[in-house]
Amino acid sequence: MSNSIILNQNDPNPFAEETRITFNIPESVSDAKIIIFSTSGIIIQTVKINERGNGELHVFASNLSNGIYSYALIADGEIVDTKKMVCTK
Repeated sequence: MSNSIILNQNDPNPFAEETRITFNIPESVSDAKIIIFSTSGIIIQTVKINERGNGELHVFASNLSNGIYSYALIADGEIVDTKKMVCTK
């Protein structure tokens, strides 16, 4: 298992129905979450990541409007990485 914290680009992107965000959280991280937010900075969803190692999060277009969103991986209070995804339902 990798000791690196990794946030991958969602796939597929753009997406019309569902997309998948994959990540790696090392055992040394005590608190991890992915936050999805709008371009205006409004938090749409916060997902606590309980598993360690490789994992994935499924995001459904039915919960979103058309548009561009960002998602960030936060580990122990620090923003590790941020990516953009496009919803085109």
